[in-house]
Amino acid sequence: MIDDTEKYLRDLSSFDPAIRNRATHELWGLWYKQAGEMAEVRLREGVHLIESRLLDKAEKLFLNLIADYPDFPEGHNKLATVLFLNGKFLDSIKECQSSLTLNPNHFGAWNGLGLCLYNIGRYDEAIASFQKALQIQPHSQNNLQLIARCRGKLN
Repeated sequence: MIDDTEKYLRDLSSFDPAIRNRATHELWGLWYKQAGEMAEVRLREGVHLIESRLLDKAEKLFLNLIADYPDFPEGHNKLATVLFLNGKFLDSIKECQSSLTLNPNHFGAWNGLGLCLYNIGRYDEAIASFQKALQIQPHSQNNLQLIARCRGKLN
């Protein structure tokens, strides 16, 4: 799995969009499975709750998930997502940081951290976070746009 992860991380730099898209998809798949089948089932249930806009239920599910699997980066990342959606930016920042401590290549957590920092007006820090995400996914137009938006706020 480590070899696959490293390969997919390298593939994110490819000039071929199909290779980048496959690598992105495969990395998410690996990250979802990192804590085992039972954790993945619960993670997917929480994602379904988010998609159904049942954010309070999703938050409780992810809090329980990371209590049971504290070293599961994607559990922390999904909790960060639901906290962000609930406007709890400082709490979301802490979960993004937990996810990144466990998986420093998690471009989604770097992006989420940047979005939280942007929303609380910490634009320089948000730029740094989006730049970290961009180092991992160098062709991400989304991160380039978010960096530009932050710079616009600083001017």
